[in-house]
Amino acid sequence: MKFKVSEDVDAPADITWARFTDFSGIEAEARGRGAELARVGNWAEPAIGCSWRGSTKIRGRVRPVASEISALSGPDRCEIITTVGGMEAIYEMTFLSLRPDMTRVQVVLDMSANTLTARLALQTLKLARGRVMQRLQGLLARQGNLAEDDYRRAQA
Repeated sequence: MKFKVSEDVDAPADITWARFTDFSGIEAEARGRGAELARVGNWAEPAIGCSWRGSTKIRGRVRPVASEISALSGPDRCEIITTVGGMEAIYEMTFLSLRPDMTRVQVVLDMSANTLTARLALQTLKLARGRVMQRLQGLLARQGNLAEDDYRRAQA
């Protein structure tokens, strides 16, 4: 199951890239939503192969989470592969410079199930597709607004 959303950000590609790949902020947001995450190897700079391990509550049960950066070519593309229980998700962000001060960010979330329980969870997501799309769009808009704020501060 694929979800695609995009957002035009009024900031250059390098500033947008820096904000969207600020993994410390992403980890903090995940913790705020109840996930337990830890970096494997305590890495400081993101690179291909850097990963996280932890757990999160899904459908009333705590499930293991494992994520790894599978592609990182800044400021063009970032891909993260995540396994949650019996479900695999590929989260891909691409950055396209429309003008020197505008960047289009496109996110593709491709999810697949490996177990019966994961298939049931995926069916639930299919029924709530509109709400999932709204959440992804909201996440993109929040990150885009932060990138625009960073750009305005850098210009002042």
